[in-house]
Amino acid sequence: MASGLDTVLLELRDIVKEEFTVTHVYVDPRDNIPRFIIEKDAQIKERSARLAERLKPYKVLAAFRRMEIFEGTGEYETVIILVPAPPPRKKGSYRVSLALFIATVVTVLIAGWSFASSPAQLFVLGFPSNPFPIIVITFLYAAAILSIIGIHELGHVFSSHSHGMETSLPYFIPGLFYGTFGAVILQRTPPPTRDSLFDLGISGPVVGFLIACVAVVVGLMLSPPVTPELQSYLATLGLGLSSIPDPLLITFITDLMGISGSVLAHPIFIAGWLGFIITGLNYCPIGQLDGGHVSRALFGHKYHKIVSYIAVFILILAGQIFMAIIAFFLFYGRHPGPIDDVSPLSTGRKIVGLLSFLLPILLIPPVTIF
Repeated sequence: MASGLDTVLLELRDIVKEEFTVTHVYVDPRDNIPRFIIEKDAQIKERSARLAERLKPYKVLAAFRRMEIFEGTGEYETVIILVPAPPPRKKGSYRVSLALFIATVVTVLIAGWSFASSPAQLFVLGFPSNPFPIIVITFLYAAAILSIIGIHELGHVFSSHSHGMETSLPYFIPGLFYGTFGAVILQRTPPPTRDSLFDLGISGPVVGFLIACVAVVVGLMLSPPVTPELQSYLATLGLGLSSIPDPLLITFITDLMGISGSVLAHPIFIAGWLGFIITGLNYCPIGQLDGGHVSRALFGHKYHKIVSYIAVFILILAGQIFMAIIAFFLFYGRHPGPIDDVSPLSTGRKIVGLLSFLLPILLIPPVTIF
């Protein structure tokens, strides 16, 4: 008589065979996990989705992979690997997310106040007798930077939910100088397909980038030109104006707006500039960064790793050595990929994905290191 486990395995085998043409079934002795070699067809994406639904009651996932069955032959087969579904992760505390958000609001307001009350800004404001103008600018900076970061993370959340993935709430990270180090969300379930992995990676940067563009344009409109009077005043205080490196896109925007010469960066512009930097660095096709998700969906496991190394090398050439080191060590390693890593990415996503890699080029300012 077959054991209960054998009965379940037979049921799983029958379900797989009902959805796919199975050419061979075997159990890998290294992990005792059943594998099904199948014939790939044009409906594999729809079939894999149906199979995933049918396997849910068994708490099993069907991972689709292209594998070299006999090592060294160079012949790859489409294989379904049945693996236990991960147990549901304990949902994070809303209190932690709320506490971090409040702390980040405080640090961002402090940073905004420091920008709004700088000697140069006070000179431009005409040394107001009451702090109201400074308070307004402070809150405008905070609103801009929190909107860029928050909407970026919400883009990930909405994309995840649209594909049936579970995520945590955004966790904002308080920081120094600019007031924040960004925010993160935790994926509680893996992406089911390459399409969903692509959407997860691109959704946050795109919406955050659009908000940053608005902040840059509005900030430039509010940024006054640097006058000899301002420079003379700062010189009496033993101070001067330092320049910040502009990404290519900001250079294009200033040209379109007819802005020439130096301007005193308004805090809203600073928020947009920071949004550009964060988006550009996060969209580098490295590891499990947002751009890494898109790269993994586009190129697959083998070429994603090669692209990651190339991107790190380009960051070094651009002078972003610190970010290159962080990207290499913090995001180094195998990207887990989607559950179904065989179904092809849609054509539209391929085109958008390749074009989207212009973002790091447009948004990361080169730093002179030689």
